[in-house]
Amino acid sequence: MPKTVSTSNQSGSSLGQVVLKNTVVVTLGSIALKALNFLFGVYVVRRLGDDRFGQYSIVLAFVGLFQIFAELGTSQYVMREIARDRSKALSLFWNLVAVRLLLAIIGVVGITFGALVAGYAPEIILGIFIYTCSFVLSAFEAPLQIVMVANERLDYVTVVTVVGQVVFALFGAVFLFSGLGYLWLIVAGLISIVPQIGLEVWAIKHHHMTSFSFQIDHRFWPKMIRAGLPFGIISLALTIAFSIDTVMLSMYASENVVGWYNVAYGLARSLLFFFSGFSTAIVPSLSRTYVHDSAEVERWYYRSVKFILLTSVPIAVGGMIVAFPLIQFLYTAEYLPSALGLQILIWDVPLLMFTSFCGNITTIVGEERAAARIYSINAVANIILNFYAIPRYGLVGASLVTVITDLIGALQFHFLLGHKLKLPNMTSIVVRVVIAAVIMGGVVEVISGLNLFLLIGLGVVVYGALVLGLRVIDQDEWALIFRLLRRFTPSAAKEA
Repeated sequence: MPKTVSTSNQSGSSLGQVVLKNTVVVTLGSIALKALNFLFGVYVVRRLGDDRFGQYSIVLAFVGLFQIFAELGTSQYVMREIARDRSKALSLFWNLVAVRLLLAIIGVVGITFGALVAGYAPEIILGIFIYTCSFVLSAFEAPLQIVMVANERLDYVTVVTVVGQVVFALFGAVFLFSGLGYLWLIVAGLISIVPQIGLEVWAIKHHHMTSFSFQIDHRFWPKMIRAGLPFGIISLALTIAFSIDTVMLSMYASENVVGWYNVAYGLARSLLFFFSGFSTAIVPSLSRTYVHDSAEVERWYYRSVKFILLTSVPIAVGGMIVAFPLIQFLYTAEYLPSALGLQILIWDVPLLMFTSFCGNITTIVGEERAAARIYSINAVANIILNFYAIPRYGLVGASLVTVITDLIGALQFHFLLGHKLKLPNMTSIVVRVVIAAVIMGGVVEVISGLNLFLLIGLGVVVYGALVLGLRVIDQDEWALIFRLLRRFTPSAAKEA
């Protein structure tokens, strides 16, 4: 009798390979991107100075606040639908382009007019206009990327993103070195979208992901917008969470303070690079899997939350301790007030990792409406608390509100998905991770007079040893790690 292999095992193994491959590719790309962005960001901050960097941050935050109206969540809906049924790619692609193009034109006019009404300086209004023009190019670029993501070709997505960022950094550096201001940084961003479009068209044609035969049906647009609306609400609420603090801070504080806050906020968010690859990779793969094997999604959720705890808690503890020497090393003395904001915002790293991951899981399991409610509550809480905190406490108030609102969101997601998915109790894991992180933090504090990099390195070694000693990673997880890694060794590739 021939041997039979469990279908669930095969699918789980295949899913693991796809997710791991995409995670590795996207994470490596993210590391390259973050390194480039980080170095370029330091150059930009130093070149512009805190006041001009504050103006640049205001432009990005103001446009970001209304950016969702240029697509209304339709992109995420289309990605999920193509991932579930790739035969829909052609019609969904062209309808998405048409809807986004129409919304982009409305956005350019509306957002620029809104900046005028808000009373911003003429240079900031011009920057906002230039930045919104990127919506028109993105109306073509984003749907192309959606097709590749839905086809789980995140390797190409990563390459395209890296190329775009390199072009942006190259042109931006040339413009700044030539003595041009932050408006030309925004122009560099527009230029960077063009090669991305060309590469995406080539990749889609080369791998026959879809044809580009023009196919459009305006009668489908209302349905697409209605279906995308929950995703749009989620994106709007997230945008408010990410941008409203900068916009409100600009109304109550000087441009220097806005610059200090955004240095701390950007530095804290840059630490998410190692998780963004995984978070991106799972959506198309688990969307496909959930249709026929929901238990596999539950297993991935549990392991992912454990990974978030293992990596983010020590970052928060260690980051709070080394905030001042880190800011002093990276930036000039005028940015030292950013360190106080970083000591608070670093605690947003575990919360942001968890909430962003849970947001992706709600897309996978079809709970985007519940997620929209959660993010809407967060957005309202963010605005109300910032109205109280920013006029009174400035940078510190904005930082505290960011952490508090993401904590509110994390608790809501915990209860939502705790009822939706069958999960084991994680109390023991949480306790052991916290113990390891606290002991590591104590050691780092005691030897805080050492060189910054030596301090960070010793912290990593101490925490790693404690994780092993406390057996935070169980035998099944070690076996899974080694099994997945073996599938990507040269010998395994030959056997396949």
